Amino acid sequence: MSKQELVALVYDLQRENVALKQEVQRLIERLNPPKKKFFLFPLLTRRSKRPGQKTGHPGMTRATPKQIDRVVEQILTDCPQCHTRLGPSIKVTKHVQEDLIPARVEVTCFKRHRYYCRRCQTVLTAPYAPEEIPNSYLGPQVLTQAVLLKYVHGLPFNKIRTCFQQLGELTVSEGALAQALPRMAQWLDVETQALLESIRASPTTHIDETGWKVTGINHWLWAFVTDRIAYYRIDRSRGSAVPKGVLGDRYKGIVISDFYSAYNRLKVRQQKCWVHLLRELREIAKSDPSEEFRRAHLALRRIFLDARRLARTRSKLPAVTVLHRHQLLDERLLAWGAAPYRNKTLRRLSERILKHHHQMLTFLKQPGLPMDNNQAERMIRPHVIIRKRSYQCRSPTGAVTHSDLMSWVQTLVLQGRAIGPTLGRAYVLHRQRDPMPVPLVPG
Repeated sequence: MSKQELVALVYDLQRENVALKQEVQRLIERLNPPKKKFFLFPLLTRRSKRPGQKTGHPGMTRATPKQIDRVVEQILTDCPQCHTRLGPSIKVTKHVQEDLIPARVEVTCFKRHRYYCRRCQTVLTAPYAPEEIPNSYLGPQVLTQAVLLKYVHGLPFNKIRTCFQQLGELTVSEGALAQALPRMAQWLDVETQALLESIRASPTTHIDETGWKVTGINHWLWAFVTDRIAYYRIDRSRGSAVPKGVLGDRYKGIVISDFYSAYNRLKVRQQKCWVHLLRELREIAKSDPSEEFRRAHLALRRIFLDARRLARTRSKLPAVTVLHRHQLLDERLLAWGAAPYRNKTLRRLSERILKHHHQMLTFLKQPGLPMDNNQAERMIRPHVIIRKRSYQCRSPTGAVTHSDLMSWVQTLVLQGRAIGPTLGRAYVLHRQRDPMPVPLVPG
């Protein structure tokens, strides 16, 4: 055979070989079909226990309202089947139903009469009505509802306008709302100053900060929180000048915060947040399985648990015992920070402990003092939700409005008071030139 014939034969054999391999693979798959794949996602998301209350638990239902506004009685005079005259009813079944009354716009015309006093020789004008806002085309209910929708529910002005139009048939522009709220915040400045003075006089203050944008420029939203008061401030700076300016030079309370360096310049007693520290250790443990880190993590957690147990049982122990155990915990914490570590993360955390070890156990000296900064984090959460839904603030005036009105709203939330009536009453009084602040802080 010639060379060309041999080459052609080789190519034919190769094609035949490929075809035979494909046929063999098809027969193998036909004899042994692939097994069905079982997805583990439904198994992983299956409930570990049956939902609802345990067997034998008393039934739960909506509480019956104490006040009945309207009673509707349904009676029969004739039988609907045979049309026989019926006598008096033998039993009455009751069904209580709650519903919302459809909103409608109420237009009020306030007329203030003027009089001439012959003796004083002056013109006198009747006072403002209790619900009248001078020179305002929108009433207190509209403005307070706008504050609730904006700063509690996080709605933008275009959706607030739509809500007023659809729910109450009130036509109002976005610009009118955007101008009304800064005006409200300006008139409520006396209340904001009262909140600031309350923060400066509080025995403990939680502080935290988060990112915020004003006209697209990075700013910081600072939260100063107690168990009854919330005060916010938006500033371009994240430095220590902001908490120093808010707390003042004469602050005598205790500051509870995380380990951010701006708080180190505060010349006050402090309690550092254990939750921040333990949370960081827990996240690092997911990527660092070394034995050295595991032991250090466990040792620091034991110090925390012993300190928390002492804080809970200190009222049942003699003062000498509490002092002795406190000293032992302080020595253990100092020894943890001074230990030689080869792990870089542990060396970084040990330096932090050495710097702040005298601020980690302050809650043992002050009964009732929290060991975490969760209060400030909870009060910052509403701002984080608004930040995700909007462009934050579009002007410096909007930043002041946001911080002042949110201080009002969150303070009323902490105190469990009605936001709308309290806010509306204070605004009406100040617009009518009443300089006295509405008491937000009991006592």
